[in-house]
Amino acid sequence: MSSNAELLIDFANSVDHDEGTDDLTTGVELTRWLLARGLLERREPATAEDLALALRLRDALHEALVGNHDRTPDWTALEGVATELPLRLGGVLPTGRGIEPGLRPVRDGVPGAVSRILVAVNAAVADGSWPRVKICSADDCRWAYFDATKNRSRAWCEWGCGNKAKTRNYRARRRAAGGETPV
Repeated sequence: MSSNAELLIDFANSVDHDEGTDDLTTGVELTRWLLARGLLERREPATAEDLALALRLRDALHEALVGNHDRTPDWTALEGVATELPLRLGGVLPTGRGIEPGLRPVRDGVPGAVSRILVAVNAAVADGSWPRVKICSADDCRWAYFDATKNRSRAWCEWGCGNKAKTRNYRARRRAAGGETPV
């Protein structure tokens, strides 16, 4: 799994729908999150607008990852937020092949650090990991994960989510057939 895919999964999972927790509820938490991942170079306060922008990006990313899972790509929300996170082609990125141009945030500080998440989306598309970053099919989970299966057919983030879904389906079939449901 690429570091870009890891960053996108980490960002999408900064909200836990199952547990009802969110790592990004304040500007301080956003700054701490960005610093911990090397996206922000020095501690600086995130404004309410910065936080709102990051949350819009996370929601748009989540929507795009659902499209990856369903194989119905929809970048509409991501494109909408991208207009608020301008990027430019410039600078140089050292690579194994030498020095190459790369996307860079136009803005500095927290907005620039949030823009780096959008750069990671582009890099994940370029390195081929993007279609493998998905959202769990379990309605009560919605966790982002990396599908490492050969045919990209994994449906759940972990075995437990798949087991719960299969058990619910089994019990529903048994009820519909008039059979008893084991406890």
